[in-house]
Amino acid sequence: MKQLDIDFVRSQFPVFKTDLGRQVGFMDNAGGSYVASAVIDRLTDFYTNYKVQPYGANPISNRAGVAMDEGRQTMAALLNSPVELVTLGASSTQCLNTLSIACAPLVQQGNEVIITEQDHESNIGGWKRLCLQQNATLVFWKVDPVSGELNLDDLKALLSSRTAIVAVTHSSNIIGTINPIKEIADLVHAHEARLVVDGVSYAPHSWPNLDELGADAYVFSTYKTYGTHQGVMVVKEDFLSQLTPQCHFFNIPYLNKRLDSAGPDHASIGALAGIGDYFNALYLHHFGKDDTPIYEKARAVSALMNQHESTLCDYLLANLKELPVRIHGRSTMNRREANVVFSSSDKSSKEIADGLAEYNIAAKNGHFYAYRLLQAMGVKDMNDGVVRISLSHYNTMEEMERCVVGLKKLLKK
Repeated sequence: MKQLDIDFVRSQFPVFKTDLGRQVGFMDNAGGSYVASAVIDRLTDFYTNYKVQPYGANPISNRAGVAMDEGRQTMAALLNSPVELVTLGASSTQCLNTLSIACAPLVQQGNEVIITEQDHESNIGGWKRLCLQQNATLVFWKVDPVSGELNLDDLKALLSSRTAIVAVTHSSNIIGTINPIKEIADLVHAHEARLVVDGVSYAPHSWPNLDELGADAYVFSTYKTYGTHQGVMVVKEDFLSQLTPQCHFFNIPYLNKRLDSAGPDHASIGALAGIGDYFNALYLHHFGKDDTPIYEKARAVSALMNQHESTLCDYLLANLKELPVRIHGRSTMNRREANVVFSSSDKSSKEIADGLAEYNIAAKNGHFYAYRLLQAMGVKDMNDGVVRISLSHYNTMEEMERCVVGLKKLLKK
């Protein structure tokens, strides 16, 4: 079985060419990943050579437009989606908020929107505001207070003819559990409702296969997948046709602009093509040159990334189980991603996160915008919150071992 070539991976990120980048084991990846060289090169090229209003006839303006088209087309190709169904926004939060506003025709008095306690607030707040505005009912799909997990039987009990929208995360940015989206989609669609999936925590660890999921809308962040700070939202055409456009009236005929509520960041969009360059480079290195479609290349490379991350995370979880901490979520890698959260009754989460910095390990503490989940799981001090160690495929076993050494010294009785 192929293994991820970690040295080649790290050679694709400029940060690892710096002394600080080599010294620090960066384990705050759920907050935003390092950026690949290919993305930086395209961003620099844009700002250096054609940072002007795009799509003009003159060669500089024309080149800016070409670069933006390349960025959009690359993201669509990576997701195996028609380019006109891909909306690019300032962030996933902005995309989801815009989508919720656009769903007003579907959410009227007497309708219900189901959200989960497990989600990041970006996939909760907009739906709550929509329900208040429309005099509709917001329904919480509650988590198990011990495990933080969602039970499909609970969703079945909540779904009804009144359900208009169900919003759920693909994997939790706290407990790391991967939710069975296809099963959820089948349940939701049986009630003629729409499913909105937040894939922000999932995409960095397992490139999403939208062909199989059945989501009506899927959203994730490119600044957590080695790119510039953008949100990507793919909305099925039959769903999009039911929504209120959030764009200038003259852009309504263009499907990819209907949910574009703000002027696009030209250079950042153009640089997104670098994510495709990065996946292509990793695929070529590990599998050789062939005519495989880029979305299949991304899935193949992502499988190697996930395998590497799982090995590191297995080591972390095995050692955490021997320490006086509560692991919030599963203690094995079964159906979870490499995103681990824990807390201690002996030391504050801030003391632990700050203490790891002495071992050149970058981690953070807090509620990580999953306030409702931690509250449901009994965390009392939301400002202190929990410690989160979130891995990416460029992390090394040496970094993980150093992290464990630090944790053992910080938490020893």
